[in-house]
Amino acid sequence: MRIRQLCFAVAVAAGCVVACAGAEEHADGIVARILENAAKIKAADPQAVPMAFWDFDGTIIKGDITGGWDDDWNILYKGLVHRTIEAGLNSVYSGEEGIKQFFESDYPRLRRGIGKWLAWPFLAQMYFGQSEAEVDAFCQAECEKVYRKWYFSSSVKMMNALEKAGVENYIISASPEMFVRGAALTLGLPACRFRGVRVHVACGRITSQIVYPLPDGEGKVENLRDIVLARPHGVAVAAFGNSYSTDGAFLRYVATQPSLPGGAKGTAVMINGRDPVEGYAEHFIKVAQDETLGDAVDCVRRK
Repeated sequence: MRIRQLCFAVAVAAGCVVACAGAEEHADGIVARILENAAKIKAADPQAVPMAFWDFDGTIIKGDITGGWDDDWNILYKGLVHRTIEAGLNSVYSGEEGIKQFFESDYPRLRRGIGKWLAWPFLAQMYFGQSEAEVDAFCQAECEKVYRKWYFSSSVKMMNALEKAGVENYIISASPEMFVRGAALTLGLPACRFRGVRVHVACGRITSQIVYPLPDGEGKVENLRDIVLARPHGVAVAAFGNSYSTDGAFLRYVATQPSLPGGAKGTAVMINGRDPVEGYAEHFIKVAQDETLGDAVDCVRRK
């Protein structure tokens, strides 16, 4: 991993990240728009804390940290459900038979037959009894070793620029919180700024008791409001997502907030979204991005 980090640093120094794997051209313009509105807010209320909210899967990471990602049936990386079963950290499934049962039988039946409102909580509940510290450490190590190279270069660039300018970044994801929280160090953010599907923890052990609301659809709006209210002088100035069904509600909420300080406007960015759903199109900046941090290493190697 240190070699990969060194390669990435060389790529940055050589300007290769921009040419081969860097942020697409929309990144600078979006950051400038958000910072312009953040400046209006700060001018009207010097104590204000501008906040940007991000979905994770398909928005920060290319693919899905929970289920993994394949391209034309070629597995590009295994998700954390698969990896935790392999590592013996899952309380319901174990070994190759458990992996097969989960992916080929149980979860598809739960997802299709009952729906995501029970299927997605189950993804977090099946770690009941496990040590939260052990699961956290495993997820963090996997993000460092495997997943960070799949982060979108443009998303990371925008996050870094916003954070440097005083806009705090927060993640609201429908993946288990223990999974996305593992990305904290690789993104340079405090773990407390990650919100996913949560379960209660008792005496250091994960339980099966879900913490509501679920961070999906309108539930993302409720989670966003909770986070803003808990941050003294917090103001939501931007939101980023990739799905109209899971992210559309909280993106529209940020874009249409009335009476922000200084006459500022919220910015909502739809990354790689499909055709707009009615009621959303006029509120979002729609962009396409593909390059990842891992491509920077490939770029150095080609040089």
